Amino acid sequence: MELSKEEKEHIISELTIELHAKLDGSGKNLVVPVCPYCGHTGGKYGIYVGKPTDRKQTFMAHCFSCGHSTRTLNELLKDIGREDLVVTDTFNLDQSNIQNRFSFLDEEDDKEIDDSLSVVNMPEGYKRTHRNRYLKQRGFTEDDYDYFPVGTTRGMNFKFDDYVIFPIIDGGDVVGYVSRHTWDKKEIDEYNRKARHNGEYQIMRYRNSTENDFVKLLYNYDAVIEDETDTVIIVEGVFDAIALTRKLNLYDNSQIAVVATFGKKISDVQIYKLQSKGVKTVVVGYDGDAVESIKKTSLQLNDYFDVYIADIENPSDDFDSMDFWDIFDTFSFRLKTPIEYKLNKI
Repeated sequence: MELSKEEKEHIISELTIELHAKLDGSGKNLVVPVCPYCGHTGGKYGIYVGKPTDRKQTFMAHCFSCGHSTRTLNELLKDIGREDLVVTDTFNLDQSNIQNRFSFLDEEDDKEIDDSLSVVNMPEGYKRTHRNRYLKQRGFTEDDYDYFPVGTTRGMNFKFDDYVIFPIIDGGDVVGYVSRHTWDKKEIDEYNRKARHNGEYQIMRYRNSTENDFVKLLYNYDAVIEDETDTVIIVEGVFDAIALTRKLNLYDNSQIAVVATFGKKISDVQIYKLQSKGVKTVVVGYDGDAVESIKKTSLQLNDYFDVYIADIENPSDDFDSMDFWDIFDTFSFRLKTPIEYKLNKI
């Protein structure tokens, strides 16, 4: 029996109230804070409420913690004790064609989303700083120091001497860190050229944590406030995120946040993390030279969010190097849909 639009909307409304659920950014999934089967918290239980596809039926549900799944609306309603809403004629499903799990993503590959993270210790000797010569050269302000924790080991850990270290925070926990050597790339390359010739120790430009895979992490993720942050701008790196937040004065802006994906791509886990907080619009703000990566990423995101590209005019620019007026021009006059961007970059 196929539900009418009104019946479907009524059931979704009842499920939302009963389970304290909310729609994700795609509008196709109800995210439930507590699994009604195992009681696990953290939004790992989801109910698909989009249109039926070859892989999914409306009101299929799955818990990513305990693995419990239901395939029909009536099974779901029985699970949550709302049999008063049961539809008398159940869907006639070909069970062999239904996946025995639920995914927030519409990807064709059959991968579950594992967003589990372990808490990470900062390098020995790390202390937060509010004054650093290198960061001053990079344009850091007092607001930056207050909003974006950063520190050094102050000569207490030789592996991190001459590095500035940025914690990656998720749900208030440190889940990783990015450390950047304070020499510029040219200086490091020149030093390493001589070191290779002399068989000496070479300098790493970045020295990052290894406990959690970076495809599970987003820098400045806690700035994305659940059910409040509507728009997220994704950029490549830590300095891009900090610079754009500063130049657009987005400190403590609950509606717009800037996060870094650590490179010119986004993973399924990172998409899931944005969906789970109810983000509706994503602006791709990768560097001006990342044309093919921007095309791929924007199309990847397009199934789940309203997507725009901040089309940086100069291919050699990024938000860290651009001044306010260049950034203003980009967001005022050069925002493009994925199709518009693709047509402009043929």
